[in-house]
Amino acid sequence: MSWFLEGVLLTELDLENPFFSAPVYHLEETGSTMEDAARLAAEGKASGFVVTADHQISGRGRIADRRWESSRGRDLLFTLALRLNDIPFGPTALSLRCGLGLALLLEKRWGLEPWIKWPNDLLIRGGKIAGILCQGRGDWFFTGIGLNLVSPTSASKLRRRAASVTDETGREEEPSVVLSALLPALKEALSARDWQEQINRRLFGAGSQVTVYPGAAGSGESYRARILGAAPDGGLILLDGDGRRVTLITGEIDFQDLS
Repeated sequence: MSWFLEGVLLTELDLENPFFSAPVYHLEETGSTMEDAARLAAEGKASGFVVTADHQISGRGRIADRRWESSRGRDLLFTLALRLNDIPFGPTALSLRCGLGLALLLEKRWGLEPWIKWPNDLLIRGGKIAGILCQGRGDWFFTGIGLNLVSPTSASKLRRRAASVTDETGREEEPSVVLSALLPALKEALSARDWQEQINRRLFGAGSQVTVYPGAAGSGESYRARILGAAPDGGLILLDGDGRRVTLITGEIDFQDLS
């Protein structure tokens, strides 16, 4: 089934979706799958639908001036749309749990050893292989996920070295095939009762001293702290210089000492 969404051809894929058996939509090119998902949600689509694209020209990260770079038709780019009443936790926990789902896929499918970098990245041997962006709008959560199946075409522009499935395994993968394997892994992670324990085993920098910026990185105020683990709300539990346990919900962690 195909139709047009604001002048762009949208196709429904024949792909099983464990999130309420909702449709999986595909576009060849778009500005942002998250914006497309928001438009579809406004049209009354059912919770659990997915929007994926071969290429997006306005993909971005959690920080406004950071873009997500991808290779046309060769990386996995999609947004999962869920109603708030289907998710009994906030966006920070949702982001971490989706990171766990990605980690489970990377481990089980390719035998890789990923690290979950709070709050929204996946690393392989220090290189970023995946990123997650969760946004709440109205009564919806939109979770955008990008997974490097091949090296980004503009890897030299990235702040951190890029990693990819092809670089790590020597295998090229079809994005739609990987998506069909990832959705069940995400469902498993969102349902896991021991999600904190699973994340803490894979938490990048756990036990290490880092620089913490309660606001944006480089904004001025900062302090040193040791990473203890993930909090129930998805925040990062830290031990500051005075021996106090604090939980960071928003802010930036400078991991340069660990790179």
